[in-house]
Amino acid sequence: MDNNNITIENFEELKVKMQTMEFYVEWRVIPDIGPDWIGSDRTIDFYLNDYILSESEFCKSLKDKLIKIIPIPYQSKNHVITGDGEITLENQQLVVYYSWQKAIPYDNSSEYKEDKVLFYP
Repeated sequence: MDNNNITIENFEELKVKMQTMEFYVEWRVIPDIGPDWIGSDRTIDFYLNDYILSESEFCKSLKDKLIKIIPIPYQSKNHVITGDGEITLENQQLVVYYSWQKAIPYDNSSEYKEDKVLFYP
């Protein structure tokens, strides 16, 4: 663990950390052209308290599962899609309580959703 990152290599290690730390996720998908960017992009970051999970095979597997379950598109034509979720441990499985919204940059949301889903394993 350094100043901003923490490395988690497996589910067992994550469960131990979740006993004392809050686990959550944030994501953002931006369209091809926006006020401050060119090129569509998707970012997904997992956090334990204020530490970002470093890229590892385990973190990649979490992202892949999240993308399939919610689903989070790889790119967006015209909208910014932002979302976040609190991840908890229930019956030795991860459950995510999430919400996302979709909006044209600098406009009100045109779509919104919140839900609870079984996330991992």
